[in-house]
Amino acid sequence: MRNLYLAFFSLVCSITLAQTGTITGKITDAKTGEEIIGANVSIQGTSVGDATNLEGKFTIANIKPGAYTLVVSFLTYKTHTIPDITVEPGKITTVNVGMQEDATELDEIVVQGTREINNDLSLINAIRDSKLVVSGISAEQIVRIPDRDAAQIMQRVPGISIVDNRFVMIRGVSERYNQMMINRAIGPSTEVDKRSFSFDLIPSGAIDQILIYKSGTPELPGDFAGGIIQVVTKQAPDENYFKIGTSIGYRINTTFRDFNSSQGSPTDKFGFDNGFRALPTNFPSTNDLATSSRTSALREQAGKSLTNNFDYDTKNAPMDFGVGFELAQNFKIKRVKINTLTNLAYSNSYQFKNVEFNRFLFDGNEVETRFAYQDSYYENDVRISGISNWAFTFNERHKLEFKNLANLLGEHQTILRDGQDLFLNSDRFYKNYAYHYLSRLIYTGQLQGTHKFSDNSLTVEWVAGYNYVNRDEPDFRRFRTFRLLSSGEETYQMQLPPSANLFETGRFYSDLTDKGFSNGASIEKKFGNPSEKRTPTLRAGYYVESKTRNFNSRYVSYLYPGFFDPQVGEELIRLPLSTIFAPENIKSQDGFVIEEGTRPSDAYTGENLLVSGYIGGNLPLGKFDISGGFRLESNRQQIATATTTGPIRVDNPVISPMPFLNTSYNLTDRSLVRLTYSRTINRPEFRELAPFLYYDFELELGVFGNPDLKTADIDNFDLRWEMYPNPGELISVGAFYKSFTNPIESILQLTAESPQSTYGNADKAVAYGLELELRKSLASLGVSKFLRNMAVNVNASYIYSEVDLGAQAGFQQQKRELQGQSPYLFNAGLFYTDNDHNFSVSAAYNIFGQRIFQVGDINFPSVYELSRNSLDVQVAKQFGRMEAKLNIQNLLNAEFRFYQDTDVDNKIDVDSQDAPILRYKTGQQLSFTLSYKISK
Repeated sequence: MRNLYLAFFSLVCSITLAQTGTITGKITDAKTGEEIIGANVSIQGTSVGDATNLEGKFTIANIKPGAYTLVVSFLTYKTHTIPDITVEPGKITTVNVGMQEDATELDEIVVQGTREINNDLSLINAIRDSKLVVSGISAEQIVRIPDRDAAQIMQRVPGISIVDNRFVMIRGVSERYNQMMINRAIGPSTEVDKRSFSFDLIPSGAIDQILIYKSGTPELPGDFAGGIIQVVTKQAPDENYFKIGTSIGYRINTTFRDFNSSQGSPTDKFGFDNGFRALPTNFPSTNDLATSSRTSALREQAGKSLTNNFDYDTKNAPMDFGVGFELAQNFKIKRVKINTLTNLAYSNSYQFKNVEFNRFLFDGNEVETRFAYQDSYYENDVRISGISNWAFTFNERHKLEFKNLANLLGEHQTILRDGQDLFLNSDRFYKNYAYHYLSRLIYTGQLQGTHKFSDNSLTVEWVAGYNYVNRDEPDFRRFRTFRLLSSGEETYQMQLPPSANLFETGRFYSDLTDKGFSNGASIEKKFGNPSEKRTPTLRAGYYVESKTRNFNSRYVSYLYPGFFDPQVGEELIRLPLSTIFAPENIKSQDGFVIEEGTRPSDAYTGENLLVSGYIGGNLPLGKFDISGGFRLESNRQQIATATTTGPIRVDNPVISPMPFLNTSYNLTDRSLVRLTYSRTINRPEFRELAPFLYYDFELELGVFGNPDLKTADIDNFDLRWEMYPNPGELISVGAFYKSFTNPIESILQLTAESPQSTYGNADKAVAYGLELELRKSLASLGVSKFLRNMAVNVNASYIYSEVDLGAQAGFQQQKRELQGQSPYLFNAGLFYTDNDHNFSVSAAYNIFGQRIFQVGDINFPSVYELSRNSLDVQVAKQFGRMEAKLNIQNLLNAEFRFYQDTDVDNKIDVDSQDAPILRYKTGQQLSFTLSYKISK
């Protein structure tokens, strides 16, 4: 490891560069003084240049010292040539140009360009021009870090932390309090056991920009407390090109080592099961199997029809592999300019980890081990993702876009668990198994339009969206085997349950399908000169979403029939995994039979109709900008399910009025202060209302819903100072405060053996904190040729929260911090770019403070995830049309540590009675990518 560090830093420090300078300036209309957006500024005789941003500004960096001629051009304006521009080492030369209109008569002028949003400059401009408190990250930074999906990317953003490698927490508020948007439409919930969106479903290569709105506005959905995450997928560019790439990866402790995997289907390599794991088509219905006797022919034939796949295979784990291509095309059909982008990517990765898994009891005096296991965890992930985005530009005022994103992710997990459960039987040494396959498909599409009228003073935007999510979990097999320590016997025997359950000789099947249709439109009227950024504006619009969910699950278990020969039974339970549940051993006498365990609550359907409207606007008063408005949301949530006592119907119509006020004061032309207030809500999700019990084998935890949940109300306050020293640079310091009424929290149920959690409304909660962000080039720090090519991104957050469970507390602490909230977050990125040699090096560091991972009670105290350091490095070099990248992820290989707060003092001391629940390392990953781009 030390040699790796030395090699990296020696590489960076040994690079020598030529002295360079920078040309910057602003392009305006000479007559009106208005900024000209999109003007082309270039150095004559070269391809080096820049386009002006929304403020009319440009920057051309890394220019060798000398005298140059600058050329400025824009449609309908005379081309300006400025000679003898002197560039000095380490200095910035400022050139401001007032352009004269071209008096030449033009028969027809059609401006048909696409404004780029995938670079840091566009991102900073979007943050600056927004009336809200916003953070974000652009594709320009994403390509400089080795993050592979949206979840990994967002941990680089201020106030953001990631839970379970895929769920996003904003400002210490759990993932269920966030709203997710893909482009202009609300995204779906993807999980069977919680309200959340799994951001590992969106690959990094599909993203132009991610914006996190931390304060509210009438134009955006009001169902959030942490923030609104808007993922903007790649837009169709103005250039024509074809790009193909491939990657290989080596993972320490996994690649080329033994890798155990349960039997799967031939199509697993494409991210889905072809039916190998599915129930047979002629399998009896739930009712027929449940009402049949254990000795019936129906049960025997049903058991024989199930696939005998309880054994596993061992092979060497190959290297991770990925391949993809991207095609961008531009053409015209008559007067309509069409831009299209197609992107398709495939990846196949392997991960092994050795997990220490324990649980403890505490009687107030000493810690007692409940169980102690060692898990061998194997996971093979296959991902196929695709983008097809189209833009139709009719003229400078009318544009249609059709955006499509699809992603298929197949996860094949095999867990082999060894150890003792001292609570159940201290004489037994267990070898438990879990074979899990999960295929997740998401499609989201939007057709959206932008139309401008009345000299651009009136803008109409609309969107029609469709979301589809399918979560297929076929044949999740869980079973326990054991041997008796006192007998000295080495043969393991199957532990059969007295009746069907979820964790012993069980086969579990589930399928979740979400469909959502949405439509929205907005109208914006500017008063005064529409080309000015600060002008009185009035906005109004609506958004409607209809969402349906269908969830079905089923499970059966193997057990003895009513009558059997005990000697035969002893022989059967000692058979090897490959034959124990073979068809010849499934029989109503002297064999195994299956029993239905499915309950009426194991299936539910849900419908949700959201109808919302808003009115708002912006009013500039001197140095003040005041914006705000009012949003009204009418939401009706319906769920149909059942329990053993009869059907359950949930019908929750709720009308929510929400006011918003955002005020900013421009201290100078480069700095401002924002003060915002918003009232938002947080509705329960289908899963949280449905009384369905889901069993998590990894954590041995059951989770079920609560149909009596109420909507939470949140008051949000923000104060932030922002400074923009140079184009693409940002310094900000902010504070926030949130007050919750009826917050929805995870509540642990008191049980004797394994913990079970549900959802409840706490009385109240608060969350507040500070945030700091710095995005800065180091070019201004001196004449060093090394520093001029260096940039830093640093952000930090301090967060405090407290939830009061009130009457819901039961056997838990009445007051504690919010689940998942870290007291501090820190990110740092160091980026070195040498444009002269097409070479770059970047390093990204992340750390978070300890946080509650699992809420506890007096029997099972809360579990905390401890702080962990993370460092990723990338080295990239371009060779003409080819680019090579070396990525090193998880360079520090810090241990994942989850400790039980045994003494219930709301903190973890590893040297005290607090005990480790989970501990593991994932190993460093080295990957090499190669891409080739052909431009037309």
